[in-house]
Amino acid sequence: MWLTISNALIIISTIFTIFSFQQTELASIFGMNHLFVLQWDVLRLALQFCMYSFLHGGILHLIFNSMFLYFFWNQLEYKIWKKWYVSFFVWVTLFNGIALLLLTPIGTVTIGISWFALAILSFYTLLLYEIKDPEYKWGITALVINILIGLSAQISFIGHLFGAIFWGIFYLIYKFFRNK
Repeated sequence: MWLTISNALIIISTIFTIFSFQQTELASIFGMNHLFVLQWDVLRLALQFCMYSFLHGGILHLIFNSMFLYFFWNQLEYKIWKKWYVSFFVWVTLFNGIALLLLTPIGTVTIGISWFALAILSFYTLLLYEIKDPEYKWGITALVINILIGLSAQISFIGHLFGAIFWGIFYLIYKFFRNK
């Protein structure tokens, strides 16, 4: 079936991003930033948590994240079933959003779904390691490179790092419940 959860996320990201090209203030308002926390606007903060990952800074940002979703996320969705996959997305969105709010300077706006891509890559790398597939080494290499890319001026180091960290937490939860 072509409409997997991963492909639906690509479609939603594309729609939000194209809309944000028309409404340029959308990314700066609903990208993850401190605006609604400082205003104690809980409703808009909840909307921000729903939107920040679907907004992208440009067409190349959207294309690269979409390609990663298409090639890797569909594989993970197949491996861990839809219910776990949706839980994974929701929890990593919350975990990463909170990390961004706590650890980035006020005035910083973070958009894009690459943090989720790092979480997926990390989780998939652990699954490969668990079954003793030597390809897990490529996963580790890709993780290190992507976290280091976060040190560039235009890419969120906190977003990439905490996306990669979340895998460990979720993997332990997944492994615990999978064995029950």
